[in-house]
Formats: sequence, structure tokens, C-alpha cells
Amino acid sequence: MNEQKLRKDMAMHAKSLFDRGYTCGGSGNISVRLDDGILITPTNSCLGRLDPERISKIDWDGTLQ
Repeated sequence: MNEQKLRKDMAMHAKSLFDRGYTCGGSGNISVRLDDGILITPTNSCLGRLDPERISKIDWDGTLQ
């Protein structure tokens, strides 16, 4: 699965959690492991309005890409 599709899926699942009341505001994070790093929701982002392009990507050393 390509990175853009994963970003969109993360945003969709985050909105689903928010809409069903499983999270409020910016509580919690969602992450996905990639071959070259990790996608993770930004700190204090509202999971109900997550922009796929704003999802952070870090490499295995923790450097923001």
C-alpha cells in the first residue's frame, strides 16, 4: 500500500473514532509502520479533522522527514 493511501486511511479511521465518541479533541495518536519509517498523527491534532498531508513521518532514527 502506498504512503498517500495510508495517510488517507489514517485520517478516515481517526474521524471514525472521533465520530463514535471513542476520542475527544486531540487525545491519543495513531501510527503506521512503514518500510522506511513511521507515520504518526501530530501532537494536539483533532482526530475528527485530521488532514492526511499533515500526518508526520519520521525515519527510524526519529528524524522528522
